[in-house]
Amino acid sequence: MQRNYEPELIGITREDIQQVLEKTMKEFKEAKTRVINIDASYIYTFELDDFQYTRKLNLLMRYDKRHVKEWHKLLERWYNDQTVRNDRGYAIKPIAIERTLDRVVNEGLEYMAEAIVGSGDIKSFDWRAIGKGVSPEALPSDKTLLDEVDRIDVLGTIEGGSLSNDGSTVYSVGNHSKTVESCSITECGMFNTDVSVNDVMFEHSIFPTAVPHTQNADAPGSTTVIYMCSS
Repeated sequence: MQRNYEPELIGITREDIQQVLEKTMKEFKEAKTRVINIDASYIYTFELDDFQYTRKLNLLMRYDKRHVKEWHKLLERWYNDQTVRNDRGYAIKPIAIERTLDRVVNEGLEYMAEAIVGSGDIKSFDWRAIGKGVSPEALPSDKTLLDEVDRIDVLGTIEGGSLSNDGSTVYSVGNHSKTVESCSITECGMFNTDVSVNDVMFEHSIFPTAVPHTQNADAPGSTTVIYMCSS
């Protein structure tokens, strides 16, 4: 039976974001650049009953940015092992969720620079992919996932997704079909087309802990939040 979820939110705070920024600034302490792109990415799987709630919220995000912030709050609550409950007491929580701070890659930065100056035939990065590749880290030179499993159009998938911004913060969210092959999800990324041979990769995240997905038993997905900061 489908549940009608009305979550009560206690979400991410300004202090939480500040901690993310301070941690990343320490890592980039020796960098020469004055502009830093910080992205927090999440991979997760949901019970199919709970997925009906996340799908509804993700579809609303395409039309109302308030729901984008709400989704970010939920991800942080779940990552911190908290449960969201509706007014009937139903608990909503992923089977598994992981978060990492990773890289906007070189070709994504170059593409962004071309968009700023108005050159080239610019397309938005409304495609997301998940993969099962294993590597110690994402590199600035990356152009593909290590081992891509599935790629979706976040603005067209019936499972729900969105691409939006709140000022200089970018939100990319995508739900994948339950029919995706069984695998351990370890990476995600943002692309500008569905064809891997001539696409541009914007962001690549590799997670230290895999999230298991079982075909037709749960619903996989990923989210990337990019904080574009000037220092």
